[in-house]
Amino acid sequence: MKPCNCKMEIQVRKLQEQGISFNNYKIEIDSSGVYLDIDPHVRMKIPHKTFKSFAEWYLGDQECRWAK
Repeated sequence: MKPCNCKMEIQVRKLQEQGISFNNYKIEIDSSGVYLDIDPHVRMKIPHKTFKSFAEWYLGDQECRWAK
């Protein structure tokens, strides 16, 4: 199951990992959305659908206009 498919808290608990972190950067999920933690004082909540759109854009191939 993909984290973005979790609609209920019980599904989130069945995941092997509910979050990932590197130094002061962390991503966690729950049934209501995705949480981004940036250093100890900043925490943002993003809806699953919006986070998925960001991730698809970031990971998708795009044509580079200036490389012609």
